[in-house]
Parts: sequence; structure tokens; C-alpha cells
Amino acid sequence: MHPRPPATGFLFDLRRASAATASALAVALIAAAGCQEDGNVEQKAPAPKAGAAAPAPAKKPEPEFIVGKRTQVIKNAGVELEKGAKEATTKITAKDPITLQGNAYVTAIGRTSILNIQHAMDLYHAENDKYPKDYQEFMDVIIKANNIALPKLPVYQDYGYDEKEHKLIILEYPDRR
Repeated sequence: MHPRPPATGFLFDLRRASAATASALAVALIAAAGCQEDGNVEQKAPAPKAGAAAPAPAKKPEPEFIVGKRTQVIKNAGVELEKGAKEATTKITAKDPITLQGNAYVTAIGRTSILNIQHAMDLYHAENDKYPKDYQEFMDVIIKANNIALPKLPVYQDYGYDEKEHKLIILEYPDRR
């Protein structure tokens, strides 16, 4: 058997190594603290020259936290599509791994909403042997009568009712992105 090294010598070396490591880390953090630029500071645009017209800033809607919020706002899809809205895809599309989870959430709530409304429409059709004839009847007999509240979508999307197909779609507004 080999004799064990004395415990005090081992602990002494570990403490000395830990203190040296902690000191080096503290010095590195202090040195790096002043090296980073402020990324959240709003940069002011240069003042326009005298006599030059100042460009009007484009007003973009502020993103809001939508998780857990509900809405009963459903637009007439025919009217909105004529104004320039596009029908959004119900597939998960993300360009990077950071936005993938948010995109998956929005897509999932959109699909779920479409399926819930389709179920309510099928029940209405089975009971009345017809679908709602127009947007207003859809809002009255499906949404308001059943007190349906759909999950809120991002600012660049809205729900729309397609009167011809008798279905809920998700409208996307490219100018709001």
C-alpha cells in the first residue's frame, strides 16, 4: 500500500489555485467592463441642414407580448385581400434558430384557431344544413354566439373569414413587418 499524502498540503494547494483563478477572473472582468459599446442607446440622426425638408419617419407598429392574450377581431378576408393583405402560410418557417420557437408558437396557435373555427362551422352546418351566408352572419352565429376568443397574433397578422370557402384564414400584412 502507498501512504496517502497529507490532506493539509493538498487543501493548501487547492485553495491557493482557487484564489489565483478567482483573482485572474476578477481582473479580466474589470478590464472588460469598459470595453463594450452600449447597444441599447438610441442614436440620434444628424440634424438636417437649413432649408432641407426633414424626412417623415416611417411609423411601424410596436411588437407586443401576445402569449396568453385573446381576441375576437376577425376581418373580412375578401376586403383585406383586395387591400393588399396576403394569406399567411401555416407552415413553420424560420430563418435562424433564435426565432424558430417564436415562429413555431405563432404557427401552432394559427393552426389551432383555424381547426377550432372549422369545428364550430361543421357543427353549425350539421344543425342548420348551411354555412353562414356572409361575414356578418359568421360573426353573429359562430364567434359571438359561442363566445369564441382566438389567441392573439403578431402585429403583422390578423384573422380573416373567407366567405367563399367558409373558413378562417390568417392574413399577413407585409407592410407591418
